[in-house]
Amino acid sequence: MTDYPHPDFAVLAEIDWDDTESILTHATVVFDALTREGNALVLDLLERLPAQPALTGMCEGYDFMRKLVLWTDPDSDVRLRLHLYSGRHTERPHNHRWPFSSRIVRGNYQHNLYGSDTGFDENTDPAALKPLLAQRQRPGDTFALHHASVHNVCADPGTVSMILRGPAAKTRFLIHDTATRAQFHVYGAAQETAATRATKQLDAASLATAVGDARNLLLAHSPVKDAAHD
Repeated sequence: MTDYPHPDFAVLAEIDWDDTESILTHATVVFDALTREGNALVLDLLERLPAQPALTGMCEGYDFMRKLVLWTDPDSDVRLRLHLYSGRHTERPHNHRWPFSSRIVRGNYQHNLYGSDTGFDENTDPAALKPLLAQRQRPGDTFALHHASVHNVCADPGTVSMILRGPAAKTRFLIHDTATRAQFHVYGAAQETAATRATKQLDAASLATAVGDARNLLLAHSPVKDAAHD
């Protein structure tokens, strides 16, 4: 039986992960539960994170963001992640291994959607891609994306988002770096070498810093705290 951190997480079992409307509808219920009472449930999951090796082993750091895994259901491969953006703007159009839903909790980012990944391969010129949809995502905004979509986000410093990712639909995804003209595939942890994992896995000190930063950012944008100053 799945151990849900809140009763509202039970709606995850009803999601059709190949239907973005289904993903959005049910993920919204979970995100609402997480952010009630000043982000109380997110903060609680953050506090528990360092003592859970199964989760800390999946926490990673990159040049543009840190990724904290707050909860996972091993049976369905569904995960809840918190993304902390550094503010380093990157133009890296990419698709995904899995479908997901996202909600902005703090800050904002520019979200560009380029369409389907049909024809999106190693020979694609990223500079030639034109967004079919360009939007500014702000706190409370929620969207769902199919794994075959190509998109890119450029976040402001201190932006925090939650991600509910579904089961993996493929073993790898493709990233194009517009600035360097480089392109590379990223694999799931099961297909990565130990050396590759070591380059992005957060050590204990980096994890503690990330958890502290996340806590401070979430408290700084607490709806309860904001209401007290109205």
